[in-house]
Amino acid sequence: MKRLQLEDISKQLGYSKTLISMVLNGKGDHYGISKKTQEAVMDAVNQLDYTPNKFARALRTGKSFFIGLIVADISNPFYSLIAKNIESSLFERGYNLMVCSSDENETRERKLVEMMQSQQGVDGLIVASCFKNADFYNQPKINKIPTIFIDRILPLFSAHYVIIDNYGGSIEIVNKLVKSGSKKIACLSITPSYLSTIEDRINGYKEALQKNNLTYDEDMVKAIRYDQIESEVKLALNEFITKKKKPDAIYCLNNSIAIAVLKLIKLKEYNEFYKKTQIASFDDVDLFNLIDTPVISVSQPIKEIGSNAGNLVVDLIDGKLNNKTNLVLSTKLIERN
Repeated sequence: MKRLQLEDISKQLGYSKTLISMVLNGKGDHYGISKKTQEAVMDAVNQLDYTPNKFARALRTGKSFFIGLIVADISNPFYSLIAKNIESSLFERGYNLMVCSSDENETRERKLVEMMQSQQGVDGLIVASCFKNADFYNQPKINKIPTIFIDRILPLFSAHYVIIDNYGGSIEIVNKLVKSGSKKIACLSITPSYLSTIEDRINGYKEALQKNNLTYDEDMVKAIRYDQIESEVKLALNEFITKKKKPDAIYCLNNSIAIAVLKLIKLKEYNEFYKKTQIASFDDVDLFNLIDTPVISVSQPIKEIGSNAGNLVVDLIDGKLNNKTNLVLSTKLIERN
């Protein structure tokens, strides 16, 4: 069977190959092609099942039509769902997604970015950065890559961001714990502690305690190492038992910590000490709907994070973003009895 060519569509419609190419590349409006003509081209494309050769398109435009996504851990449900929604938004605009995990390691993130921006790399980046400062992204060769940052903010760095209200969401969840009767709220954080998400959640936790006339106790706050979550959560819970500082609530700053806590408090040696302890998580995952222990959680607008990030990076590539775009999306409190 003969492969359908752009020329075939041109002959059928009587339009030039150049005009058809402009429409297929989303440039119809830019070049003043009427909506009626654009619709006729797209109808013909759909009827004839024409698929443009992506490699030829890349050579013609100088683009790879790939976007790189770098997150801490793609196996985390939060990031995997964001990736899925980014991929959906990019697909609609003719782009593909390449996903990598940094494992919260600056050296690994640096190598991934350098690999992706190489000669045969990506047209743009979406990054949940683990860097402590913006020095790396301020380099001329890196700064020229169209980049959207998600989830975290790099300090003193003017860039395009899609983030959520970590501070407000943290206040809301602690207020709910207090309203439900808790007065000794332990907080299990995660490293790296300098990440803007973690700092904002900790600051929200402190602010909510103060507003509810509760004392902030450093002994009730534990930083859990990113790569040792289960063992570090066990150490933290053991320390509360040893010091006889029994929390009546445990606020976990992400879903991985919350899951580790839920696993441990089911065990006999922990159950008696923690059986009446409220559990809260900043993230929300489906597991929380399937277990007996009620978990108060903050749900992040994952679909909106992904779709906004995907569309913004393409707009940035197309030169449609003149000013820095900083989207701060709201969270939603999930209560379970």
